[in-house]
Amino acid sequence: MSEQDPLKRNRLGLPGILLVSGGVLVASTVFIVPNAGLLQGGGPTTAIAEPFATASPGASGPSDPAIQTQGAAAGPAGSAQTLLPVYWLGDVEGKDRLFREFLPAPEGSTGDPIADAVRLMTEGKPLDPDYRSPWQQASSVRSAISTKNVITLDISSDAFASRLDEDAARLALQQLVFTATAAAANAGLIPGGESSSVVVLVDGAADIRAFDAIDLVGEWTRDTALLAPVWIIDPQQDVKADTSGLIVHGTGPSSEESVAWRIDRSVDGSADGPAGLFRDGSVDITPEDGAYSFSVTLPPGRYEITVSVPEGDGEARDSKTVVVR
Repeated sequence: MSEQDPLKRNRLGLPGILLVSGGVLVASTVFIVPNAGLLQGGGPTTAIAEPFATASPGASGPSDPAIQTQGAAAGPAGSAQTLLPVYWLGDVEGKDRLFREFLPAPEGSTGDPIADAVRLMTEGKPLDPDYRSPWQQASSVRSAISTKNVITLDISSDAFASRLDEDAARLALQQLVFTATAAAANAGLIPGGESSSVVVLVDGAADIRAFDAIDLVGEWTRDTALLAPVWIIDPQQDVKADTSGLIVHGTGPSSEESVAWRIDRSVDGSADGPAGLFRDGSVDITPEDGAYSFSVTLPPGRYEITVSVPEGDGEARDSKTVVVR
């Protein structure tokens, strides 16, 4: 990547760094995912189905919509669950784009939400089987943040073990940038709506060539063109809901008026009906923030929820499987 690349700035931004590890900037090691007001009313109805799983060794800002407390943020009664935003790659019409999930903090959490989120990105497994990551498990991740919202990440070299071409390496670095900046915003370390950037060090050294493809020079900022056009934010994959009603919300392109949705009953979903389409429809997109939401009542069973919008000559989509009890 050349020095003229618009995704980075040449200022290293290291002066004035404030360490977040160990609680210097963090008053508590418990972070509640903020409610962005995409949906009004309604209590928690679903919960994360599976805990964080470790792979084998080998924000909220305008473009980073927050999750509601209805679904993935709903933990056991009377508990506060630490949830961290993590970005993954997923296919959109033959091209990899960025999607986001909220995951429980990893075992052995340091209380540094930025480093913990990056650790999850390198060593965790996405909840959604349609998502993936090109990163390898990092044996060490440390973070710091300056008063100018410059995040410095020091990541061990083993995380960059994959050999990628330049486009794939660029996307992997954007996955890292989105994860780190979302984690900082989600934890309140960056004031809402303010921009931030990321400096990446490898084993403490700057100007390292990552993935044998890209030089890690200067500050990196978000490229929102690499985000998937449409997401289901809540519910997340494999949540369990009750029959009182399920609320689905997410984001779509503000250039579109609506999102199409369909709900399919899985082949093993229920004895009360055959597999296949159960219900479909469309829902308006709020032009100010691209948000959409709709509610549906489902009988017990296993279902796949799919949302889609036009994308080129085809369509972009996201899907989640839920179990209604």
